[in-house]
Amino acid sequence: MKANFWLNKTVIITGATSGLGKAITKILLEKGAKVVAISRSEESLKGLKNELVSFSENLFLIKADVTVKKDCKNTFKIVKDKLKTADLLINNAGVGLRCEVEEIDEIDLRKVFDTNFFGAFYMMKYGISFFKKIGKGTIVNICSLGVKRPVPFTAGYTASKAALSTLADAARLELKKDGISVLCAYPGSISTDFRKNALGKPYPENEVRLSRLSPEIAAKRILRGIEKGKIEIYTSKKDYLFVLFTRLFPKLSERVVEKAFAKNRNN
Repeated sequence: MKANFWLNKTVIITGATSGLGKAITKILLEKGAKVVAISRSEESLKGLKNELVSFSENLFLIKADVTVKKDCKNTFKIVKDKLKTADLLINNAGVGLRCEVEEIDEIDLRKVFDTNFFGAFYMMKYGISFFKKIGKGTIVNICSLGVKRPVPFTAGYTASKAALSTLADAARLELKKDGISVLCAYPGSISTDFRKNALGKPYPENEVRLSRLSPEIAAKRILRGIEKGKIEIYTSKKDYLFVLFTRLFPKLSERVVEKAFAKNRNN
């Protein structure tokens, strides 16, 4: 990582109290950044505060539900009142969903879109206004590797992240003139409780994964990508190469995925 890149920067991050978000929060604090940690759970925020007590001067907690528009708007009001400024917004909050398309429960699908797409959209909407006023800023959306290579049983979740990715791509073109950068990260499987907490059907332990990283390693690689200003950030070389393979040989890539999941079902 670049020396002193994060020193005294202020970063707003949603879903900051567990998994990847927690790992990103901890690394940022260790690098000297100020972190505005957002979660809808007051208990989780208290737990984060107790765990990171040595960084209490640079850790700011906001209880907010990203699915609630007024909570997102109020988040930036609090940041303005307390900190005056911010440098980055990381949209990390997310909900999983595993189910065949035919059997997806509409209620579950709406919950996933409410968090993964609309929650990020609300934060982007008010974040853009905030950053325009100060003349600069960076928005980072945590999407999913599945956006680049969809796989069976994750259509609902992947669709929500694909919508976010497309929104970000358009926003990037619109906001360049305002000094605002929009980046997207496409992590593969990360060893967190994300799958355990997913809606729909349970994930089998042996389900196919291209890669599986610890949240700390994934967080470091995402932050390194942000430092470099990468439009698309991948958390492993294997992920990046498979995305490239998919772009060049889409039908062959689909066959590889089909065979992998068919083999998995037979084991």
